[in-house]
Amino acid sequence: MVGAPKTKTKDAWTSWKNRPYATGDDQKKKTAEAFEILNEYVRRAGAVITSPPGKYVRIEAPKGSTLPAKLTEMGFDIVERGSVSRIVGSTNYATRLDEIMNGPPSPFVTYTVFELTLSGK
Repeated sequence: MVGAPKTKTKDAWTSWKNRPYATGDDQKKKTAEAFEILNEYVRRAGAVITSPPGKYVRIEAPKGSTLPAKLTEMGFDIVERGSVSRIVGSTNYATRLDEIMNGPPSPFVTYTVFELTLSGK
């Protein structure tokens, strides 16, 4: 609508969109901030968080990754949940010589699955 007056709802939405955890209680805000920090750390290590933000966080890291050991050193209690295979496509690149010697690379990669709590306990 052209020339429609601003409504409180639109202003409230814009305010919330810019600060989504500012209106919640302190515990929700701390949990959200901890999740964002952990997510950044996990992604930099080449792994992914596959659960929504919450008390328990499920992480998938490439097999042989040192991420579980690093998180344990940081005080997190890691619980192993097995492994999964993912199709990664062209990111699993091999040189022409490797392809001649070992065959074409597999599009499947095995990930170790583990869980932890954001509180670290």
